[in-house]
Amino acid sequence: MTLQTRQLKLLKIDYSQLVWAILLISLFYTSPLIASEYHSHEQIRNTAVEFVRSQIPEDISIKSINAGKIDSRIRFKQCSQALEASSSMKKQIAKNWTIGVRCYGETPWSIYISVKAKLTRKMLVSKTTITRGETITAEKVTLMEQEITNQNKKYFSDITNITGREARRTIRPNRVINSSMLQEALLVHKKESVLIYAQNQRIKISMKGTALKNGRYNEMIKVRNNSSNKIIEAVVIDRGIVAVNF
Repeated sequence: MTLQTRQLKLLKIDYSQLVWAILLISLFYTSPLIASEYHSHEQIRNTAVEFVRSQIPEDISIKSINAGKIDSRIRFKQCSQALEASSSMKKQIAKNWTIGVRCYGETPWSIYISVKAKLTRKMLVSKTTITRGETITAEKVTLMEQEITNQNKKYFSDITNITGREARRTIRPNRVINSSMLQEALLVHKKESVLIYAQNQRIKISMKGTALKNGRYNEMIKVRNNSSNKIIEAVVIDRGIVAVNF
């Protein structure tokens, strides 16, 4: 083999090695650069999840928050600014959210993502059967961790918010107490003697009367003035007490 032939063979080997080196460099370095031109769907979904997490009050326990999937065919240019998330919902406690994720960078874009949250909180639950009209006391309820399922009804975690109120209907044991189950207790009963307070800017007087109707706090009822036998309308302000302005 001549010297020239050997040199040509060596050049072919070196050239093939160079080609492989270029391919390897392209594989390990060029691909990430190309990929970095786009936001990953996972990053966008995480932005929506973290926004929901930031909206939930501290007294609520978060069991899980999951964002819906994004169509794999959609690509989003890498944003030159931090992504921003928002929601038109006014509630801070909800199972289902619709979150808008936006890029306000050089190439703006936006997408709406559904997010589902599983939340729990401590709620007052009935320990025993509470019959209709029965007054709620601390002995009849207990605090238990419960999943939040319906925000159209108000649940309670503070016993002072329901003690003294009455059951609107019979409540079975282990039921979460909500506002639709309760009503204000009767402070005045029909045909019961009441004290009538009458006042204006200068004077305040009291007299005895008779309730002509049952009454709860802040309700307007008809009352007979026992002295004049005149029927007046008065506001219930406490047990056995009504008030009227004159």
